[in-house]
Amino acid sequence: MGILIAAVITTIVAIVVIGALIRRLSAREDRNVLVLAFFFALPLQPLAFYFIRLPLHELLTKWIGAGALLTAISLFYAPVTEEVAKWLALGVPSIRKALKPGNAVAIALAVGLGFGSGELWFIAERLTHSPQLLGLPFYAFTGFLTERLMVCFLHGSFIALFFKRYAEGKSVWAAALFGIAPHFALNFPIYLSSINLLGFSGQVWGPLLVIYVSLFTLAMFGFVNRLSSGKAREGILGQATCPECHQVYPRSFFALNLLTRRYERCPHCRHWHLVPVRQPSRDKGGKA
Repeated sequence: MGILIAAVITTIVAIVVIGALIRRLSAREDRNVLVLAFFFALPLQPLAFYFIRLPLHELLTKWIGAGALLTAISLFYAPVTEEVAKWLALGVPSIRKALKPGNAVAIALAVGLGFGSGELWFIAERLTHSPQLLGLPFYAFTGFLTERLMVCFLHGSFIALFFKRYAEGKSVWAAALFGIAPHFALNFPIYLSSINLLGFSGQVWGPLLVIYVSLFTLAMFGFVNRLSSGKAREGILGQATCPECHQVYPRSFFALNLLTRRYERCPHCRHWHLVPVRQPSRDKGGKA
């Protein structure tokens, strides 16, 4: 039961955290299509695994046999099949009709959140059959929670450019390859750890993978932030009003948190100030 409780907690945290970001990147009229995108994507990962990935693996095993070539090809199973599966969301008429350049990133993240949540439960169910995990309490799966939370965001970030290009009526082929490439880059170090590259033990590879995935997630967040014209960062940290020049600016990650205040730099006057974490609402002119 420990892994199932951990899966419930992870799902709730992912929906709350990533859902808050999605809400920040979307308008009120987009809410229904975002919910639809989430629920449509929920079963896509298990369906892609059982109806595409496994039959493909069996077919390739018969054609070329087990060996180095099949191993090399198998590295592309998840990047290709899972990215293509997420594109199916654009086949839903109401999602395709509602898609616009302004909400494309939010819809992509909603699809990724649904896809990642479905994958989360797919993995959790398989882990329940592992004898080594029986009897472990839910807090023993904090690594599972952290990894799956990042993956729920990453799945959406991989297709953000594809959805935005589609909404803009531009060619999506380069964007499609872009989604597959970082997905492969995310998974490749896991393969290297499985073959004990350089003779590293699991105790070495574990922390290395955590650091790698964390940095990878930050890089993809930066990419999503750029696609959304800075709204992603603003959605996480909010805005602040400079006490000196009275300009409104999106908070930066580079600041000193002091519980109720942050020591941060205003990008307008370029001065550092102590700014309250919670600030009153501002008018359109940017003043408190």
